[in-house]
Amino acid sequence: MNQASALSVERLLRQSRRHGLLLLFLAGVAVFYVWPLVMLAVGAFSTAAPGDAGEWSLAALGTTFASAATRAAIGNSVLLAASVTTLSVTLAFALAFLSQRSDLPGRRFITPAMVLIFAVPALFYVMGYSLLANPYTGLLNRLIALLPGAPAALLDIESWAGLITVMVFRSTALLYLFLLGPMRALNAEQEEASLVAGVPPFGTFLRISLPSLLPALGGAVLLGLIGGLEAFESVLIIGQPAGIDVIALRVFDYLNGSAPPDYAAASMLAVMLVLVVAVLTWTQFKVCGRRGFVSIGGKARATRLVPLRRWRRPLAGLVALYLAAALALPIGALVFSSFQPFPGVYGKLTLAHYGAVFARGDVIDAIGNTLALATGVGVATMVFGIAAAHIGRHLAPLPAGLLRFCTLIPIAMPGLVTALAVTWAYVSIPGLRALYGTLWLMAIALMVSLTPLAAQIGQAVTAQIGRELVEAARVAGRGPVHSFFDIVLRLSLPGFLAGWFLTAVAVCGSLDIPLLLGGAGLDTVATQIYKLQQFGRFGESSALLVSLVGVLLLSALAFLLARRLVRTTRKLPSASASPARRGQSSQPTQTIIRSSP
Repeated sequence: MNQASALSVERLLRQSRRHGLLLLFLAGVAVFYVWPLVMLAVGAFSTAAPGDAGEWSLAALGTTFASAATRAAIGNSVLLAASVTTLSVTLAFALAFLSQRSDLPGRRFITPAMVLIFAVPALFYVMGYSLLANPYTGLLNRLIALLPGAPAALLDIESWAGLITVMVFRSTALLYLFLLGPMRALNAEQEEASLVAGVPPFGTFLRISLPSLLPALGGAVLLGLIGGLEAFESVLIIGQPAGIDVIALRVFDYLNGSAPPDYAAASMLAVMLVLVVAVLTWTQFKVCGRRGFVSIGGKARATRLVPLRRWRRPLAGLVALYLAAALALPIGALVFSSFQPFPGVYGKLTLAHYGAVFARGDVIDAIGNTLALATGVGVATMVFGIAAAHIGRHLAPLPAGLLRFCTLIPIAMPGLVTALAVTWAYVSIPGLRALYGTLWLMAIALMVSLTPLAAQIGQAVTAQIGRELVEAARVAGRGPVHSFFDIVLRLSLPGFLAGWFLTAVAVCGSLDIPLLLGGAGLDTVATQIYKLQQFGRFGESSALLVSLVGVLLLSALAFLLARRLVRTTRKLPSASASPARRGQSSQPTQTIIRSSP
């Protein structure tokens, strides 16, 4: 065989190996993301538990939705989602406008505060408000009771008003960060033309800039509705004592509150929730997906700030009060309660709760489980997210779109639904049934639920890596796996570290998946905090939660230092570069974004 034939054979072997790896990756995507959703739908029409032989039946379709409790839970979820979305979108839009488009004093502090609210685990946030304003030993109620003629319990966080307030505070932070980029990218040229025509600044914003924000506002409304419909932790701790039932709690009750568990009813309700979220997503795409919203032109101009005039100081005071209520009060309540000897008895400070909680063997085991899950799930999810984004860039539009759609499926599945779907998928396969009751199944469910976040980060970081680098590695004889780890993942290291930290924080604060898939020896820090709170050991639960957030803050500092070190290393000039080349300055490029007709 001559040299040309040998090269042809080698090329064919490389292509077949590359296609084989691609098919293996796509098969993994189907197993992890499509198969659980399919088995969830199958389980809704089965009479048996996962892994057992059963018959097809439509009984769950009638019994589930004929239940008065289920109908009430659906109505409560719709009311909660609509209320929280309306208030949080309004507040997020107002805060984004004040921080980016107005001359509000201290506006630069709004974004860091919102980032901190978003980064704090939901469990920390909810328990902080529970300690702050519960009707029995709430810190604010005790302070109000000291006033002459004041009622004993003026505030009641365990109510509709309290639940909506807590959810609005946290949802506003997420939607604010979602609206921040579009608010910054508004076209200054159009605003200048309107001002020249005699329209005042605020009127210019309403008539010119606001219509350009409709896609972002539509996405914010969609996120708000999804978050409201999928609410679990807040309702479990604050709403359930007040008798407020929602869809996620009904799914949890079908699985944990009945003997034997009603898997068919839980799956039927979960499938309904997935379909509702899918319809909302499709509606938002149809409304805003094909309209043109150009706001970035070819010339960069400084953004004109809207003068608030006499409203500057009153609005600054209101924003300061909002940030204090949304951030300082719950954190202060948790820290203060962790040093109090008994709930509602405020006297000498003590460290007894910290000593008691870390002397418990189950807490130490939970810390080990949490560290293992946060580290392993964070790494695996980010590697998968970056790999999916990288592979999607090299596929045709149709398969790339399908791959992206599969990685975004968990958006429509809250944590409880994801845990149930993963249970149906893996327990139904004989060889994988042994995963049930282990950390491995919990890790798979957490990875599936966090994949949309990792995929979004992967899309952002891989878009900056030129394809010619990977092609050069292939020409040099490096395989696709080596090219990915040596080039793509190494160049994506800052984004990888950021995504790893975010996923680790999400794992540490996740309650729904560990609560459903956990058991003896499988507790996490979040489930231990919840159990301590349920047993009335508020001091110990506060101490453990404060310790968890302290570790997360230290990890955030370590992450920032590591990221700065990575960036500094990458910016060092190459020894082979000439002085003249190192002295050159690159001119910024302007990007023109054209809208579809």
